[in-house]
Amino acid sequence: MKVNILGAAGEIGRSAIQLTTSNSNILMDYGISLSKNEPKFPISISSKELDAILLTHAHLDHSGGIPIFYVSTKPRLITTKITVEISELLIKDLIKLSSYYLPYESLELTNMIKSAKPVSINDHFRLKDLSIQLLNAGHIPGSSMFFIEGDGKKILYTGDFNVISTKMLHGAQIDIPYLDAIIIEGTYATIDHEDRTKVERDFVYSVNEIVSNGGTVVIPAFSVGRAQEILCVLHQYNVKGKIYIDGMAKDASSIFLNNPDFFRDYSLLLEAHKRAIWVNSWSERRKACKEPGIIIAPAGMLKGGNVRFYVKKTAKDHKNAIFLVSYQVEDTPGAMLMKNGVYNFGGKTEKVNARIKWFDFSSHCGNKELLHTIKMANAKKVILVHGEKNKLEKFKIILQDEKIAEDIIIPEVGEEISI
Repeated sequence: MKVNILGAAGEIGRSAIQLTTSNSNILMDYGISLSKNEPKFPISISSKELDAILLTHAHLDHSGGIPIFYVSTKPRLITTKITVEISELLIKDLIKLSSYYLPYESLELTNMIKSAKPVSINDHFRLKDLSIQLLNAGHIPGSSMFFIEGDGKKILYTGDFNVISTKMLHGAQIDIPYLDAIIIEGTYATIDHEDRTKVERDFVYSVNEIVSNGGTVVIPAFSVGRAQEILCVLHQYNVKGKIYIDGMAKDASSIFLNNPDFFRDYSLLLEAHKRAIWVNSWSERRKACKEPGIIIAPAGMLKGGNVRFYVKKTAKDHKNAIFLVSYQVEDTPGAMLMKNGVYNFGGKTEKVNARIKWFDFSSHCGNKELLHTIKMANAKKVILVHGEKNKLEKFKIILQDEKIAEDIIIPEVGEEISI
């Protein structure tokens, strides 16, 4: 069995792993990196020999390159039902808004969706000489890990995963006593997350404080997962004030509400959305900014979306707040706001007077959870991907010092690893 690292080597984004045996050739994820002005794709491979594409979850850094494989062929796409639907939403939006060249169009996306073979979490299936099981990844609704057996080997590809349960999802549970290899993400390899309950309580207290004093809280949030999680937190803690939801988060919410089986507490999700005011017009957006309340809108890093309107309308007033709840990539508007307290108001960067705070609602494992997962997996090889290289190198030293693993690989893009 061989594993070829096509992307996400020493970087966060463009995940792509090819796995081959003497009889099988599969691709796990094929995402893009959007941190720069143009999307960056993984190493290209021929689609003709592919037996199937396995997709862990819908985020573009795992799904955004997959339509390329449907230009001239139609390989099977294996993933969960909700992942198919969310992927279609996100990639369609990428095509619509792209000011840069994409090597595929809407037709290829249509072919990709038609080629999808939805499977359920915990399902087993065979693919030639491979036995594959989907495991809950706890990252976003429908996210999965792939446990693969073949050639007398056992490997686990985690994709993005989270072992901590949230309002919407059960945390991932990895109960495999022995692996030949684990291919594991390291997004937060050197960082421990704050206790989730404490984060929620601090967040709710801060929101209530602003609203009680007549202010508006703007919450930039990722459309898929984070916006809905925040909505559930606000509802369960019975936060004061009106709650608005806008932008693509509404489309993602509609998909979520039509897939009840993927949630830890569907009734909470349903009631939270019933309470929310769904914004559908510019007059409603302007109204939302003029009264105390809470506005949840994409994009999570302030790179685009309707949230920019809300920030411009509220940022100059001290009684308002901008609460960041999503990961902020370096040099994005959200990162600059968090670091320097400034925002670009239509070509001019100015100081923001509204209160600014970031809350750690991460849907990735932190250092402690990654260490525990690797220890429980007891794998011969540990392959670290989807993390900044310098942080993965520090994490490798911790694994060695604590004798949790010995054969630890931080691969280069294009590196082939024998299992």
